[in-house]
Amino acid sequence: MVSEQQTTVAAKLALHQSQRCQSIPTLSVLMGKAITVRQTWAQWLNKAHRQTTVCVYKSRVSLSKAWLSTVVQHYDLRSLVIQRIATRVNQPVDRLADWFAHTSDYQIQLFWQQVSPLSDEARVLRSLLDTLSPAQTPDQQAKDASARWLQQENPSTAFVNLAVIARLLPPRSMPGLLVLLPDNDGAVASTALTALTQLVEVVPILPIALGLTAAQGKHLLDQFPESRAKAILRSGLIEVLTPEPESLMQWLGDRGMQDEHHLQPILRVAEQYGTTTELMETAVALVVSTSQPDSAEADIVYRSQAERFLFQILEAKPTTVGRFQVNARLDINFGDRRMEVDFLDAEAKIVIELDGHYHFKSLDNYRRDRRKDRILQQQGFMVLRFLSEDVVKDLEGILDAVDQALVSRQSSATYSSEA
Repeated sequence: MVSEQQTTVAAKLALHQSQRCQSIPTLSVLMGKAITVRQTWAQWLNKAHRQTTVCVYKSRVSLSKAWLSTVVQHYDLRSLVIQRIATRVNQPVDRLADWFAHTSDYQIQLFWQQVSPLSDEARVLRSLLDTLSPAQTPDQQAKDASARWLQQENPSTAFVNLAVIARLLPPRSMPGLLVLLPDNDGAVASTALTALTQLVEVVPILPIALGLTAAQGKHLLDQFPESRAKAILRSGLIEVLTPEPESLMQWLGDRGMQDEHHLQPILRVAEQYGTTTELMETAVALVVSTSQPDSAEADIVYRSQAERFLFQILEAKPTTVGRFQVNARLDINFGDRRMEVDFLDAEAKIVIELDGHYHFKSLDNYRRDRRKDRILQQQGFMVLRFLSEDVVKDLEGILDAVDQALVSRQSSATYSSEA
């Protein structure tokens, strides 16, 4: 939809990566609509065969935790740690791995006392090896390793820890990190920029981007004092444009979209969140055909176009990014199999269900949905049901309901902990 601009942005990101390879501290700053920013970063990393993670800035530790979770899911981090230790002590990797697996805790403690016990690298390697059990699944390892980093007493060590892990990974495939900011919070934006500047100085090889709305970018450029951080902000700034309304109208018209009733919801989505070709094509299909079977666009992740569309929006909002799994299975029996829900926030125990054509084909389907809701509520889940046809037409209403549910759950959790 904006191929010429995409080429320009990709060239700038490639230049940034070239600077990282020369150990020049570089922060890519993508300024634009949320979905366009996220898609731009993801496409660039995908072409480089890199994974990425997206997080909302809360603290230095939250950045380290988010990135570490992605690393543990895609690398055998325990093996990489043992390889690094083997290099330090000049021992064969296989022999050292077997020794760690069958040696007493006392002997291991003596070993670490001889391996530069006061160095940052030895401290982090030992902590990781203690955390990452060879019997654990990658998901369990990610959870435990992240928890270990959250328990750091001194947040100032978070970036040092991250730097040690980065040195274990092949530079050409190192995962990237996209950081978003909470909406309309100038203080957090300033704190985040300072922290990210320190991060790229400690770990210059890390592909990292800061996603900004136009308002957030203006605040930092106008209000943040002249400093090293502001210089890095300016040098990394890339404006990611969304097509003008006239251009978008032409694109929609070429696809037979002339009805004002159909056009307005799609234009509102583009104005609020930005556009990608995939998102707009999905929105067109949803607005034009409200009786489409749920399986029309099924793939290994999504069972419907409505799921695909809503998930992209949820992942673009700072309040919901990273919270929901698509088509998640619960440890709850439902019929002859485990229950599956459209969207799950496991932490807040919120379930989102999208009711499409299938749900209204028979009274049995209706009864099944009500039974499912009742079981979920008995297990402590809050269930939000929306019509698939409304994910474009009433998107803001759906997102408001999700945000209110999150606030309600957080308030309940706070009250319970205080009680």
